[in-house]
Amino acid sequence: MSMPVSDKCDPFIQLDKLIPVLSDLYTAIKSRNEKCQDMLQSLIARINRIADTHPDAAIAAIHLSKQQSPLKQPIYGAILAHLFSVQHGLDEKKEQALVQAVLTCNLTFYEFQVLLNSMDGKLTDAQRAKLQKHPLQAAQFMEAAGFIDPQLTKAIRQHHERPDGSGYPNHLKGPDISDLALVVSMCEVYTARIDNRAYRKPVLAREALSHLYKEDDPRLKGLLLSFAKAVGVYPPGTWVKLANNETAVVTRRQKNSPVPIVKALFDRNDMPYMGPLSRDCNDPALKVAGATFPPSRPSVELSALFE
Repeated sequence: MSMPVSDKCDPFIQLDKLIPVLSDLYTAIKSRNEKCQDMLQSLIARINRIADTHPDAAIAAIHLSKQQSPLKQPIYGAILAHLFSVQHGLDEKKEQALVQAVLTCNLTFYEFQVLLNSMDGKLTDAQRAKLQKHPLQAAQFMEAAGFIDPQLTKAIRQHHERPDGSGYPNHLKGPDISDLALVVSMCEVYTARIDNRAYRKPVLAREALSHLYKEDDPRLKGLLLSFAKAVGVYPPGTWVKLANNETAVVTRRQKNSPVPIVKALFDRNDMPYMGPLSRDCNDPALKVAGATFPPSRPSVELSALFE
């Protein structure tokens, strides 16, 4: 059960405050600063504290973010990686490697992401080469900075490999890709696809990893199931259409039920209410009909809904 949110630990505020911390960490790793390992562990401790104290608000902050920095993606991905680890029952060493990999797998690439996120055309050959080299480069920087856990460096090297062999840099297939690399990919793809880009609109949370559900690999399906359970069938911060045609925002998951806790913000004619209205989705007349996007920008302060 989430605790009441205060400014001191409000994920809507605190997650964005970690972006310059991550930037400093990247600089320290690239310069082989002797403090970089302690810096990474301190950052992970802060992320885990936010996720453990206010898990629903943390997930909501990811889905409702207006942050523009490309460094938001590893921060948000690390929240998801921690929640996945708890759900999947990873041991401490594997969880540490997973969250470290999510935070650092793009450390040589994030400046280039600003350009990619604004492009609506095809990559040049030079841009594609830079894209495909970054997993190996990131692993090399991590090893040079003293990070020698093979689970970590393998996850970084393989995080863009795909089960069907279409990934890069080595076109590995299902059995040759580590579990952790697959989860790093899930965290990256999920946070990228729910985000707005110059060349496309965000996709619904339920569709963000739909391309992976086509795979028949039972190992991958098990990882996907834990990921889905970690964020919820309808994650906090996402929007749903109710049976009465109201539009509501999900505010909480329920531990033993897929039915979310929601607050209606728009009436059946897509007109905004003066304030949020609690709705019981166990009532057949108010059940969730499906995921959607809001008809317009809400007039209420969304972060206040998760206090």
